[in-house]
Amino acid sequence: MEDKKDKIKRLKYLNEEKQKQEKRKSLYIQQLEEIRNLLESNEKEIKYNENWIKFHETAIENHKKQIQEIKISDEKEEQENKLKFHTEQIENHHKKYIEFHKREIEFIKKEIQLFEDGIKKCEEQLEFLNEKMEENTEI
Repeated sequence: MEDKKDKIKRLKYLNEEKQKQEKRKSLYIQQLEEIRNLLESNEKEIKYNENWIKFHETAIENHKKQIQEIKISDEKEEQENKLKFHTEQIENHHKKYIEFHKREIEFIKKEIQLFEDGIKKCEEQLEFLNEKMEENTEI
């Protein structure tokens, strides 16, 4: 009789622990999905800024050609200002954003690994708990 009560208590405990692990695993899976979306978003931002750099580089080349061809100093100065603008956009804006997003990606990849490891640990714990529950239901 005492043994039966003990098994019931153990089963209750094991079932509660199993529910905790399932909840934790579910949270990890949800977080992993959100983090992967962040990874994708940061990768898109890098591509976006790389395309802007290409645009500015093309504009720089065009302004350099025009500077060489233009004889009037006012027009030449205008082209030099445009050239300076595009150069500053690359250096002070787009390259900095790319670096920012690269750092984010590095961190996100570490987070992904942590959550994947957490999911594996939960699965191991669930397997253990299932075995113990099975042991305690045998008569």
